[in-house]
Amino acid sequence: MEYRKLGRTGEQVSEIILGAWQYGKANWGDIKDDESVATIHAALDAGINMIDTAVGYGQGYSEEIVGKAVAQRRDEVLLASKVGASPEGIRKGIDECLQRMGLERIDLYQVHYPSPRIPIEDTIGAMAEIQQAGKIRWIGVSNFDLEQMNRAVATARIETCQPPFNVFWRQIDEDVLPFCVEHEIAVIPYSPLAQGLLTGKFRKREDIPGEGDIRSKNKLFAPGIFEQCLAVVEYMEGVAAKHGKTLVQTAIAWTLQFPGITAPIVGARRPDQLAQNVGGVGWKLDEAEFQEISRRGLEVGKQLDYSSNMWGYAPK
Repeated sequence: MEYRKLGRTGEQVSEIILGAWQYGKANWGDIKDDESVATIHAALDAGINMIDTAVGYGQGYSEEIVGKAVAQRRDEVLLASKVGASPEGIRKGIDECLQRMGLERIDLYQVHYPSPRIPIEDTIGAMAEIQQAGKIRWIGVSNFDLEQMNRAVATARIETCQPPFNVFWRQIDEDVLPFCVEHEIAVIPYSPLAQGLLTGKFRKREDIPGEGDIRSKNKLFAPGIFEQCLAVVEYMEGVAAKHGKTLVQTAIAWTLQFPGITAPIVGARRPDQLAQNVGGVGWKLDEAEFQEISRRGLEVGKQLDYSSNMWGYAPK
């Protein structure tokens, strides 16, 4: 495993962060706790030293699973979770999070989504309060646009930004990403595999997940867009074959090669999936390949509606 500087925290983070959304079970089909724990242990064994979860992942169940899995290996891992934007919810939520995870203090606590009803200053102010109380080490934000980032950093020190980002989801390219680079904020994007589209498992419309699966509303599966995505996937598979890599590993390598990205958050249900993900680290695309994948993905991304997140949910 290779490591990169995590903003101005003084810590080094593995080039892959383990995403724990699926361990919460809700909206993810048949997830087995023993496989979840085995995958977390496999991640630590592989040198992954950060796990990202949230209270929203199964109403805190993911936090419980992660906490139990790392209880005997706490010194090997940085733990991150997320909470809503309500100041009251933040103050109450951190205590509940720490209890579920069996912690006295969590490394990184992030605002999951900004709320249009709550001033950013109030949200970040509450995060600063619990930081000063010693309950969290660092403040992070997720799904913030440029204006919200500006208001956040004017209120307290922000160490990480967690936006959606992959070959197709490119709304941060020209504003949020340069802002984070300028302010030395680590960028730890989620969904580098586009919720499975960049794994190659969805080849035709019949493969798209149905109701009950969070991915069923992914905007990349919309008629006309999905077909364009498949053409990019096919090109990337050709590039992957030249390097003796998989599509998944190529998507991860592309993300790591993108200027300003610190480390992507990648989920894995089972240890074998985790092992494949780790193969995305430690190699690079040729510059021409990187640029062509970027160009093709951006052509699709320009057509997407970013007014809500990429599976159609907008915070209230």
